[in-house]
Amino acid sequence: MLQMTAVRLTERGYPSQLGRHSEAKQITTDEYAADQGAHHPQVVAKFLAPLLSRLGARTVLDVGCGIGGMVQSLIDGGIDAYGVDLADVEPRWAGLGRPRDRFAVVDPAAFKLPFHDGEIDFVYSFGAIEHVGTANGHSDRLSNYHDIRRQWVQELLRVVRPGGHLLLGGPNRAFPVDVAHGPDSRANGLELWLHRRSGVSIHRIWGEHFLWSFGDLARYVGGTPCRIEPLRVTGLIEFGRVPGPLRALVRAYVRFLPRALLETGFNPWMLALIQRGD
Repeated sequence: MLQMTAVRLTERGYPSQLGRHSEAKQITTDEYAADQGAHHPQVVAKFLAPLLSRLGARTVLDVGCGIGGMVQSLIDGGIDAYGVDLADVEPRWAGLGRPRDRFAVVDPAAFKLPFHDGEIDFVYSFGAIEHVGTANGHSDRLSNYHDIRRQWVQELLRVVRPGGHLLLGGPNRAFPVDVAHGPDSRANGLELWLHRRSGVSIHRIWGEHFLWSFGDLARYVGGTPCRIEPLRVTGLIEFGRVPGPLRALVRAYVRFLPRALLETGFNPWMLALIQRGD
C-alpha cells in the first residue's frame, strides 16, 4: 500500500494538498452523486477490471474520482487503488465511509498529486480535463488554458511508473455534438440558438473550445517519451444523456466505428491510453 504525501489532514481526516481547508462550494448534486453510485461499479466490472488485468496493473489512481465508487470497487476487488478530487466531494466520502488512507483532496489552483514520482502502475481520469484551465469550472477558458492543461497532464504522467499507463477520456472537441455540457462561453449566435432548440451543444469543429482532442493531447504530452493508443468506450460510456430514441444507435455507432477513425472527428467521446516510456 502506498503512503500519500499530502501535508495535512482535513477536519474529516482525509489528506489534503490545500494550504487551508474550508467548506467548498457544493458542485456535485445529489442527483449526480446518485448517478455515480449506480454507474461506477458497472464501469469497473465491464471496463476497468478487464483492462487492468490485461495491463497487469496493481496500483491505480483515479483523478477526479467523484464520490469514489470506482476506487471502492477496485479496492474490494483486491486492487491497491486511490482517488483524488476537489474538496466539495469530501463530505460524501465521509458519509459513504471511504477509507481515509485511500482518498485525498487536491488544490485546483496549485495542482499536485500526493504521490512520489513513478510509483503508480495505472492512472486514469474520465471527464475531467475539459474542466481544467477554466474560470467557471467548465466552459469559460482562461487565456493560458492549454498551458494549464499541459501542466496537469504532465503531473499525472509524473506519478506513472516507466512502462505504466495513463488513461484519459472525455468528449471530443473535433466532433460537433456534445451531450454532456452546455456551449462554450465564446459560442456564437448560431451555436447558442442550436443549443436552445436541441438541448445539446452543437459547436464548430475548428478554432478554440473548452473540449479537447487528440491533437491537443499530443501537445500536452510533448517532451515525455510515450505511446498513445486510442481505445473504444464500449463498457465505459453508455451515453445515458443521449435522447432515448437515439441511444441504441449511438452505442452501435461507437462500438463499430472503424479503429482508424477513433482519433478523428468521427469519434464523439475520446479515450486515449498513454504508455509512459522507460
